[in-house]
Amino acid sequence: MTFQLVYYSQQDPKWKDDILGFGEASDTIGYVGCALTSTAMLLSGHGFNETPTSLNQKLKDVGGFAGAGIRWGAVGRLYPQVTVKSNVSCINSDAPLAQIDASIAVGQPVIVMVDSTPVAGLLTHWVMLYAKEGDDYLMLDPWPYQTDIKKKTFLTPRYSQGNPLRRSIMHVIVYDCSNASGGIAVPGGKPEPVSAKPRSKPVRGRSYARVKADVTWGLNIRSSIDTSNAENIVAAVPAGSILTLLEADGRMKLGAVNQWVRVQDEQGHEGYAAAWYLDEFQPSAAPPKKSPAITPASERPTPNTPKPAAELPKLIVVVKSAGTKVLNIASAKSEVLSKERAGAKLVVEEPVEQALPKIGIAGKWLNVKCTNGKRGFIDGGSVKEG
Repeated sequence: MTFQLVYYSQQDPKWKDDILGFGEASDTIGYVGCALTSTAMLLSGHGFNETPTSLNQKLKDVGGFAGAGIRWGAVGRLYPQVTVKSNVSCINSDAPLAQIDASIAVGQPVIVMVDSTPVAGLLTHWVMLYAKEGDDYLMLDPWPYQTDIKKKTFLTPRYSQGNPLRRSIMHVIVYDCSNASGGIAVPGGKPEPVSAKPRSKPVRGRSYARVKADVTWGLNIRSSIDTSNAENIVAAVPAGSILTLLEADGRMKLGAVNQWVRVQDEQGHEGYAAAWYLDEFQPSAAPPKKSPAITPASERPTPNTPKPAAELPKLIVVVKSAGTKVLNIASAKSEVLSKERAGAKLVVEEPVEQALPKIGIAGKWLNVKCTNGKRGFIDGGSVKEG
């Protein structure tokens, strides 16, 4: 179906006082529910009618929150037709504008994080991008109480804080809805097209990737990109395996850190694989034939006997001083998730090459796993490499 614009405000009296997820009493939808509200708008636009209230409860029922923070992959537990195609943090790098453009062009709006205030520090806010006009994006912003979807609201004037577009977006969530037939119904006329290409469809027998030779422990293929759950592993393939790319833009992602690509192995298993462990493969003539060396279905990982995962290597940091705070988001004003003791060892939940330059540097935020199991952000100046 064509995507239809549906607007919700997180400040709507119907739900603004509801507690978000498993958060504290102060974590209401009206205060910190922008990500939930943006997701409700996206699902409703694809025909899955959800309000912030209904989606909040359904996600709670499936463990879809870490405190008040939404688990993006949990949406697929409610609607298997909607899967996370890409989850990219770009706080310290340019936003993947080409990827956003490509998604919008095929009728798949994108949820992004911006800085909601020009004051020092990052105050995160989530909005939904649905069209591109000129050098800017049109968005549905859950913060204002503005129900007229015919009124165009551009991202840059409101949230760029003087930065160019590529540095105004700090996190990108791309969902792929299998029900989408392409196109977004934009009131008041059609926006300037981003691309003339049709919606991405599986590309079989044409584009391939090969698991890198140094991935000796095997590469997991998952039903979602949530690496904390072994139950979503549908297959594990050895180094050298040939995978068919099931996305038209899949070749662009190969080798890119923190990117995931949808693939099919030689046994017919489909799912997402970590793109940074894949190289492009060009068959000389016919598509590659099945090889007996590929992991058979009987060796498929289970929750009790998971295969080693070929994902990002983990980095350990050590807390310098007692009482160091781990915060819910990368802002000193954020909710405190834990206070760590001196010498506590924390697992870094971001790529090693991205994390290393931040260690020991005050004002640089590291995404870590607390000793209590929660995930949040810690000032890089308060830790050292373990």
